[in-house]
Amino acid sequence: MFASRKLCHRKLRKYKYRLLAIFIVLVIIFLAYQKFYPSHNLNGSICEPIDVVYTWVNGTDPFFVNNIVKFDPNYDATRYDDKNELRYSLRSLEKYAPWIRHVYIITNGQIPYWLDLSNERVTVVPHELLTPYPSWLPTFSSSAIETFLHRIPNLSQRFLYLNDDVFLGDYLYPEDLYTDSEGVRVYQAWLVPDCAEDCPWTYIGDGSCDKHCNIANCQYDGGDCSLETNNSNNINEHLVNRSKEHKDLFELLKANTTTARVAAHSHIRKFPKRKKSSFNFSNLPKNSSFRDLLHYHRNLTYAQDFKQMVENYNKRQQERIKPSVSAMKTSKASMNQSHGKRIKPRDIFSQSLIYTNMLLNRCYGFKARHVLAHVGFLLERTIIEAMQEKFAPEIFNTASHRFRSANDIQFAFAYYSFLMEETRTTSVREIFSEFDTDHSHSWSDREIRTLLTRTFPLPLDVSTLHFFEEIINNCSRYYDSKEIDQSIYTTLVYERYMDSNLPRITRDFVEKCLPLAQALEENFSSRFKYKFHINSKRSLNSNFMMLTSNITQVAEALDKIRKVPRKFNCINDNMEPGIDDNDLIRQLLEDFYLSFFPVRSQFELPLQYRNRFENWHDYQRWRRRKRAALALGYGVSAILITFVLRFICIHKAKIVRRYVQKL
Repeated sequence: MFASRKLCHRKLRKYKYRLLAIFIVLVIIFLAYQKFYPSHNLNGSICEPIDVVYTWVNGTDPFFVNNIVKFDPNYDATRYDDKNELRYSLRSLEKYAPWIRHVYIITNGQIPYWLDLSNERVTVVPHELLTPYPSWLPTFSSSAIETFLHRIPNLSQRFLYLNDDVFLGDYLYPEDLYTDSEGVRVYQAWLVPDCAEDCPWTYIGDGSCDKHCNIANCQYDGGDCSLETNNSNNINEHLVNRSKEHKDLFELLKANTTTARVAAHSHIRKFPKRKKSSFNFSNLPKNSSFRDLLHYHRNLTYAQDFKQMVENYNKRQQERIKPSVSAMKTSKASMNQSHGKRIKPRDIFSQSLIYTNMLLNRCYGFKARHVLAHVGFLLERTIIEAMQEKFAPEIFNTASHRFRSANDIQFAFAYYSFLMEETRTTSVREIFSEFDTDHSHSWSDREIRTLLTRTFPLPLDVSTLHFFEEIINNCSRYYDSKEIDQSIYTTLVYERYMDSNLPRITRDFVEKCLPLAQALEENFSSRFKYKFHINSKRSLNSNFMMLTSNITQVAEALDKIRKVPRKFNCINDNMEPGIDDNDLIRQLLEDFYLSFFPVRSQFELPLQYRNRFENWHDYQRWRRRKRAALALGYGVSAILITFVLRFICIHKAKIVRRYVQKL
């Protein structure tokens, strides 16, 4: 007993310093984890955290003024004027979105005088920590700053980007921004401004030449005018020529068609009896395409069907103009409603929208796209990186601009367009597995029926079924089905209809059957890469007003927001400099904010205090000194604790030794 005790004491004395060091390291790790990964109550509403990112500048700061004057003595001071919007936006965020994990404020090094820097949920991030090239600084372009938002350290994967002139007027939930089932919620507004006078984007690339759109700013009408012939310069001649082509094609097919329409087989549980085919695939080469097979498929089209097809085509061509004119009117009306007046042609923002839309046209085709509403934008870091990789030269140019330019990428518009239009390619093997619902590694007749309904127009008729059977049987001549391992591909008896003559259709069979594989690729391979949902009720979620120098208009607009506050409310500063009423309008705006948010938030200092730091560098110097003092204090404390423990252990060892000697 005595020997074992003595041995334990020896081991304790030998390893006590090592155990003490391990204990101190564990305490430091725990404190660091609590510091950098704080746990906040998210009310169980979301599974992953969402941070908020603001961009902010104080245009009256003398250092900022001296900086910007060096590069542009005639700069517009109203663009950088601060009216305490950020303070009240943070109050609204605390009131209506308390589930937000952290707030990052991106500045040029400035710090709001009222901001409580001791609050662990707010961080000021200067441009110099984010920009990849210091030579680009200082930058006064919001478009350039937006290109490196996602570079903030410790930023959540998904984050909400807010301008300081946006505040919340109703409770905002994560489901208003993103759901697992629908993806990102998209809030759209008016159409992209016209590229030229009376030339909306619906005219571009629509197949008809519009002479007034055949200019560089409209991408030369999407190439429509270069495809026009001398005898078809208008819509009517184009339709006549297309009708003649259909008539010639009709005469070509007439010999092999019947006038009676075969009734569609409505009973889905049983295929119609297979008749002898009126066409032969043996004359076709092995690598025939799906379109080649369609050309030989005579029974697919009948005289009455073909006449209806020509009429439908002409109807679509004639109605093509109507949506274009309607869209142009809608665009103008929406723009007038949103801004109170039509956007000026030389406005840099509208020009950057046009430039971005032209870039998107080159990548995704010509279409009329909508500008996003003035709301908060839920962004994802991985998607931002993918977008910037796709448009790397344009992103580089935008980020290098010191001031906003007409050839800047409009960040939010480009991001959401990329989100909604980027596609991925699905392989034939993946498509096969999607239709193989019973996981038997082969297609049953039920699964084939599902494939046909998603490939051909409904209702399915006999000729469509025969056409598919001929493709399969033609491929089976070149693909030996006897090589199939029956233990792997187990097609049961009930998986084939009674009169079915189809061979076993496996994944390898589909891949080797070139016409079928091509048809699957053309119909199902292109998929949207990201999930999204366009919110149709955008007017119920956002308010927008322009803050002008007309005090009457401002009072009326503010009262409208008071009456019906939305989730997102944007008050954009458009005051003219040098107007006497501007100071009164600022007071009116301050009173408006106080009517909603009179109580200071956790991010603010008490009213009787001011922030002691004028810029981020002063704050960092103070933090370094504080960390050094804390490190010194912790070190001294650790040394004292070590000596105290050593003294206690030695004292206890003496007591034990005396006790043992007495025994």
